[in-house]
Amino acid sequence: MRKIFLAIAALLVVLVAAVTLAGYFLFSGDAIRAAIEQQATSWLGQPVRIGQASVGLFPRASVRLRDIEVGEPAQVALADVQLSTNLGALLGRRIEDARIVIADSVIQMPLPFAIPTGDETTEATQDDGAPAIELVSVSGISLRDIRITSRGHEVGVSADSALAGSRLTLERFTAESSSTSLTVTGEADLEPRIDARLQIEADRLDLDELIALAEAFTPESSGGAGRAGGGSGELPHISAQLSADSATAAGVELSDLAADMEVDGDRVRLAPLAFGLFDGRYEGTLDARLGETLNLTLDSRLEGLDVAQLAAFGGSPDSITGTLSGRGTFTAQGADMAAALASARGSGSAAIADGTIQRLGLVRTVVLFFGNPAPDTAASTNSFERIETAFSLARQVFSADSFAMRSRDADVTGSGTLALAGKLLDGSVQLLLSEELSAQAGSDLSRYTLENNRVVLPARLGGTLDDPRITIDAASAIKRGLTNEIQRRLRGLFGGGDQEQ
Repeated sequence: MRKIFLAIAALLVVLVAAVTLAGYFLFSGDAIRAAIEQQATSWLGQPVRIGQASVGLFPRASVRLRDIEVGEPAQVALADVQLSTNLGALLGRRIEDARIVIADSVIQMPLPFAIPTGDETTEATQDDGAPAIELVSVSGISLRDIRITSRGHEVGVSADSALAGSRLTLERFTAESSSTSLTVTGEADLEPRIDARLQIEADRLDLDELIALAEAFTPESSGGAGRAGGGSGELPHISAQLSADSATAAGVELSDLAADMEVDGDRVRLAPLAFGLFDGRYEGTLDARLGETLNLTLDSRLEGLDVAQLAAFGGSPDSITGTLSGRGTFTAQGADMAAALASARGSGSAAIADGTIQRLGLVRTVVLFFGNPAPDTAASTNSFERIETAFSLARQVFSADSFAMRSRDADVTGSGTLALAGKLLDGSVQLLLSEELSAQAGSDLSRYTLENNRVVLPARLGGTLDDPRITIDAASAIKRGLTNEIQRRLRGLFGGGDQEQ
């Protein structure tokens, strides 16, 4: 019995060795490399070049490819690709428990080819119509140190995933760049089109970079071969829950970002979207259409923003303080997020509470020009209680269709514009001075402009956001004064007395 057992064992060793040697002789070197190059070129519709190829049969059937280049010029450079599967299942015409590892590679987006669909991968059939090889499962798909570049951005990615039938389970996907660090988990159905459900958690996130990479997967605006994805022409659908400790968008620092994200082909929607901004909070929605031009629609609500930080970010430090709340709806388009925001159009309303405007005391200076204050008059202040405005935005110009400011020295109402390019102010306002300051005005000024014990002065707003100027509209002031004087005398003539309104 012992001799029979040894004989059988020796026979098995010889058979395995013979099969292995035959595999190496038949499939290693130029023969297998050329065969794979030809098949891959036909499959992808782009030239494929392989530097080295080797095959193993024990303990698992495997193929290792080195120095793969796809495209002319090459946009995909894969340094090392390893594929292995269960040998027993392969002999039964099944790919089962397969493993794929891709390492040390560079992929330039957009891809120069369409991703083949499942229909295209199972075209080879037997005489009875059954698939020649059935893809059952891929227990491991690993990416190691893959660099993806798109529109001047570069992201390094690694991943571990598995494929069972047409469902891909993403156990872990990481992306790292100078400004982005995120981890993705979830699953995706690959047929009849890609339908993914993901959770995205980030330590830091650059939304400009994220959109640039997303744009790389969208179709070209006209006639782009192979950009639509699978043979069915259906674009991917992705839903994701996104969170980030910190983020940036168009150079603005954000914190505690949270959003429900939906990607349907070239459309991206973040709703609801919330994040911290300038010590306040933003809540709203963002709809984007990706492509050669980025199109955005934003519905925004702001609460509790630090206006001093906002002004400093806009290039006007030490000009205004307070707490900003408001809302607005805007549309924008441009080559990237920054360009799109620069072209924004829309309308909204805003209020700033309990703040200061540098040189707001100029209002008091105007009053002092006409009269002498009492010795115990309080000093003028730069403070205001509240500013409210309804505005529109177009071509980088804010237009305050209605403007009102309440302060201790004066109430200001009117309309005006702020040109963002030069921070230029222009407008027509009316100053309703406090009773205290009105009492300090000269008697002639009071007679001509007094209404309910408060002096009213028409004025022009000019200067810049850093150096605002208010000048009295003398012609309008004289006209108002003459009207008041005529009315006063008519009241006296008809028995109304000489009392002012």
